[in-house]
Amino acid sequence: MKNITYKFGYSNFTFDLWMILHKMDCNKMMIDRKQYITMINKAYNKKFKSMDDYKHKDHFHSCLQQLNIEDVKKAIKRSKNIMSSNKEKGYVIQNYKGYQFYKENPSLMIWKVIEKIFQDCHL
Repeated sequence: MKNITYKFGYSNFTFDLWMILHKMDCNKMMIDRKQYITMINKAYNKKFKSMDDYKHKDHFHSCLQQLNIEDVKKAIKRSKNIMSSNKEKGYVIQNYKGYQFYKENPSLMIWKVIEKIFQDCHL
């Protein structure tokens, strides 16, 4: 039996930024999570009316079906660029229960976990 260890990936402001980064750059602050719907619609060529509409199981899965390994690699790269930009701007990295993040958005660390999975799988 294979023993699997997993770690939670912290993603600030929302997971939705991570979804957008698979398809396009998004390095601007959002004041409200609802603002992501415009970028999600653009990234996935959709016409969701709201975040609730997008998060409906079938609608969310229709976005996931558009993704491939290359999209994930692009999301990792774009995420790293956001974090580098935050560092260059002089933002202070926060630590909370072993997770690091910037209070300012956009900021996300989920890419670290995904990158580790890729490395472990030799992708």
